[in-house]
Amino acid sequence: MDELGNFASKSFIEQVELLEDIEKKKEDAAIPGLVELCKKSDPSDQAAVMAENTLRSLLLENEAQTVKCLMSDHGNIKKISLQVCCRKKFPSAAPVLLKLFTDLMSEQTSEMASGELMSDELNPRYKEGFEILSALVLIQPPEALGIFRQNLHNKDSLIASLSIEAVGKYNDVDSVDALCKIVEESEAGDRYEQCDLTVAGAIDSLAMIHTDKALSFLASKIHHRNPVARRIIHAVFPRLGPETIRFIAPFIYEDNTDLKIMAVNLLGTIGDKKGVDCIEEAIDKGIADHPNVKFAVYEALGKIFSIRSLVRLVDGLFEQEPSLLIAVISSLNHQINPGVVKKLKNMIDKGDDQSSRLINAVVAARALSLFESLYEDQAIGDKMVDVIIKSSDRGFCGAFLKKLKSIDSKRAESDRDKISSVSSVLLKKRVLIVDDSESMLAFYRSIASAMGLSVITAENGRKALDILEEDKLFDLILTDLNMPVMTGIELTQKIRTDPSVEKIPIVVVSTESEESQEQLAIKMGADDFMKKPFTADQLQVKIKTLI
Repeated sequence: MDELGNFASKSFIEQVELLEDIEKKKEDAAIPGLVELCKKSDPSDQAAVMAENTLRSLLLENEAQTVKCLMSDHGNIKKISLQVCCRKKFPSAAPVLLKLFTDLMSEQTSEMASGELMSDELNPRYKEGFEILSALVLIQPPEALGIFRQNLHNKDSLIASLSIEAVGKYNDVDSVDALCKIVEESEAGDRYEQCDLTVAGAIDSLAMIHTDKALSFLASKIHHRNPVARRIIHAVFPRLGPETIRFIAPFIYEDNTDLKIMAVNLLGTIGDKKGVDCIEEAIDKGIADHPNVKFAVYEALGKIFSIRSLVRLVDGLFEQEPSLLIAVISSLNHQINPGVVKKLKNMIDKGDDQSSRLINAVVAARALSLFESLYEDQAIGDKMVDVIIKSSDRGFCGAFLKKLKSIDSKRAESDRDKISSVSSVLLKKRVLIVDDSESMLAFYRSIASAMGLSVITAENGRKALDILEEDKLFDLILTDLNMPVMTGIELTQKIRTDPSVEKIPIVVVSTESEESQEQLAIKMGADDFMKKPFTADQLQVKIKTLI
């Protein structure tokens, strides 16, 4: 276009109007002129930047011209066309991209290892190679697979990560061994302390390929030494569904208690009735003797609705350990039926020690459905209200107040008044408790409330950070280690790098028996580490030492 030929002589307003008009009319004839302008562009020149945007806008709708620009010797033009290729995934760009990458590889100096792209991120050739690979990952031409295979173990983590992501998208079965090796090697020595991009990518790609070999390997790593890698692996099996149960179930029988717990947890998260069959069979063979495994079993059964899980949970009403009984009650609260309520009433009516434990567990678990059904019995209702009144936790009392408001009776109204008078008390010391287990949150809350502490809860590290963003006045943070979304280790690291909350004491709690996990928690900034199981008294002592 002639008007672009004297672009520099125009006023800024005229330049803007011209570029806007070209873009609005989608004048492809202007592309050559825009290319020449962009070759001379100055990053500090606003009009030049607008010219680049106009060229990019036209190329987005013109595959042929984009590919032509991709072959330009000018770095800026090539960069713009590469960006367009990444966004639009133009198939015809693939041969050119492959040639560009091959030529780039052949230009490597003798200092670079054979078959690897230079890892100096400040080097223009590195940046160009990275952009080319990014475009190839998105376009996925069959002929590029070999390049990605060659770079799975590239010393540069970004190049390796792109290649790892690519073989997953290609569903490349032949890359499974290499991906497994990446995950396997990440546990060696002190490498387990970090889960880098390549490890996370290898896990995701194995999940995308999901052959029996890939899934068997991932199942064997459900207790990966790095908590973040564990979190990513644990997310794979529920996402792929019930068909993955056969890979998880064998690990219930391992001698390693941690493996048993994680296998049971995953079966519960998958939520299929086949998981109940696996758990029941394992229980019959005596694998649930350890209290941590037993806790995991009760929680898992609460997530899988079936007659068999309900029967096992009802049997669990005879548990005496508070945390186990809370897990049973929490799970039954999700599967409530008249038979469960009748069984509970009969046990509570006996007036023995177990009766008291059951009432405390229903209240501690905030099992509101069970509470409402049991409240119909005045004697039981009065006992539960007495336990609630003894609590000094405003949030805890509030849940029962809300439930009582839905019950239209004089007795419920009277009980609301009694609880309200207690729940109005504002406590001075505050604890943030973070755990993905509803039962464990209830257990911790009951202990902290009994100590006169105000409690706020979060179901994972991300939720905890959201709370801390708005409210920083906590005297203690008690966090589980293994959680979805964000682990306790990740949460600890982020808190310790935030000056506004970095001084808050942190206790990491876990079923983990490996010393390496405790060492990692302390190294990342935790003040203390507690291994489950522990009693209420032990937890109280720990809290008192830090508050």
